[in-house]
Amino acid sequence: MAEMRPNAFPQPKLEPEPQLSAPVQPQQRPSTSAAPSPSSRLQEQLMYKNRLQEYAQRSAIQLPMYKTVNEGSQHAPKFRSTVVVDGQIYTSSNTFLQRKIAEQDVSKLALEHISKKIKDEICPLTTLICENTVFCKSILNEFAVKMNLQKPIYNTVQREGLPPVFISSLVFNGVCYNGEPGRNKKEAEQLAARVVILSHLGESGSGIILSEIIKSKGKLYAALHKVKDRSHANISAVPQGPSIRAMEVAIPGASSSQAVNLQSGFVPVDLPEPLIVGPSSSKKRQKNQEEADKKLQYDTQLSLAALPMTQAPPSSLA
Repeated sequence: MAEMRPNAFPQPKLEPEPQLSAPVQPQQRPSTSAAPSPSSRLQEQLMYKNRLQEYAQRSAIQLPMYKTVNEGSQHAPKFRSTVVVDGQIYTSSNTFLQRKIAEQDVSKLALEHISKKIKDEICPLTTLICENTVFCKSILNEFAVKMNLQKPIYNTVQREGLPPVFISSLVFNGVCYNGEPGRNKKEAEQLAARVVILSHLGESGSGIILSEIIKSKGKLYAALHKVKDRSHANISAVPQGPSIRAMEVAIPGASSSQAVNLQSGFVPVDLPEPLIVGPSSSKKRQKNQEEADKKLQYDTQLSLAALPMTQAPPSSLA
């Protein structure tokens, strides 16, 4: 008799139960607006002093002068810095453990005040440039010379149609600028130059140089207008001559009480102009004056003869 062994028959394989897994969390992407590193902050702080020095060089003024004092002790220093730029004194309100950081802080303070000064001056200068475009090309050329840049290159085209319209574009410091339409080529180029000027007025370094150029051109423009106004005033003040309403012409050979009242509008014909001669020709001057008097008397007699007689001649007594 056969012996029964356990597990002699094949047993069905059981499938393992699926285990519940935790939900997959989405991967977070690194943010692009990461906070600046301490090294970049330090580099930015160290740029204020350089920027202030560049501003002084571009403005053709004296370089900044720093004075830093330690208000603390040797073991716990507290440095406060002062800088003088273009006659203005700026003092930092903070103290620092290092001298360099104190100078950078006061440089930042000076740059902020200078930028505010530029913005306050921009408004009247912008109005001047927008109202008068006569000197825009001249201002831009002088600005390019002071900044050691190449002078602008203009490209002006005329659009078809009536009235003619001109549009100008220029390249300045590697950047292309387009101006507004103008009535002629000269006006279109002035408008293109104005676009460049307005774009550079807000800068801290070049804006100061540009504002000084605009001020000098503005003074010249005002002086030219004063001269023009004076010339117009002098022309209008020249007397045009009184209107001749009536003239009394003495008759040669008659008494002083006898005179003829000429009608309005009578002007002796061919009145001689005074002759300008030298002092040595007195006889010639006297001779010319006598001839002029004779001619005037002759012309007067002719005019009197042409007038109608309003009075009867006095009758002789028998």
